[in-house]
Amino acid sequence: MAGGRFNPRLQLCALHLDFDDAHRLHGCPLIYALHLEEGVELPQGQEARPMPHSDLIVFERGDGGRCVRVQTACPHHVCVVIFCSDEHLHGNVFPDSLEPSVTPGLALLRLVPYARKGIDAFSRAVEHD
Repeated sequence: MAGGRFNPRLQLCALHLDFDDAHRLHGCPLIYALHLEEGVELPQGQEARPMPHSDLIVFERGDGGRCVRVQTACPHHVCVVIFCSDEHLHGNVFPDSLEPSVTPGLALLRLVPYARKGIDAFSRAVEHD
């Protein structure tokens, strides 16, 4: 907001770092799969981008920098994003409004197979026991 006016080209997102996630050399994957129930058709104009509010923003550093917006809801595709969530500022984009905007019969599966630092510490302790 500049001068108290909302810029319609901007969209809010919950940016954060996951400090408790265990660090992996090449990062951890986030896996997204769009599910469309049989017989459900996407409204005109939403065929290529049915859930823009599920997009993921990932920055090059923990304090910002350049970023990419990844379309996670991709019809007929699985989306895999690999990055270090403890080093790269990231977040999902908020919807433009609080009104329900998802087409009935449409869902996005998100798998987050990350490890916590405590799990790594436990595994090392067990390994040396």
